[in-house]
Amino acid sequence: MPAAPCELTLLRAARRLSFGSHGTARAHIFRRVGGEKAPWQRVAVNAPSPFLDEDVFAPGTVLEYYVHVQTQSPEGTARDYSHLASITVT
Repeated sequence: MPAAPCELTLLRAARRLSFGSHGTARAHIFRRVGGEKAPWQRVAVNAPSPFLDEDVFAPGTVLEYYVHVQTQSPEGTARDYSHLASITVT
């Protein structure tokens, strides 16, 4: 079974991360602000999809998210997927 896609959408006052193909998906979400030299910070544990990051950042700020999805198949088998996404705040 292929990994479910992860979508990062810039909203008016937040960023929405959508992941997993059904309601049992949970994710550990990490964020890095300002590029590769910045440290990763955990922003959510066992977050459901979609996850809203409503922290405020200045326009032009580059945000990166590492999403580690934990889910179960319909047969009950545990599956883990990882996604990396980035976006620039406007």
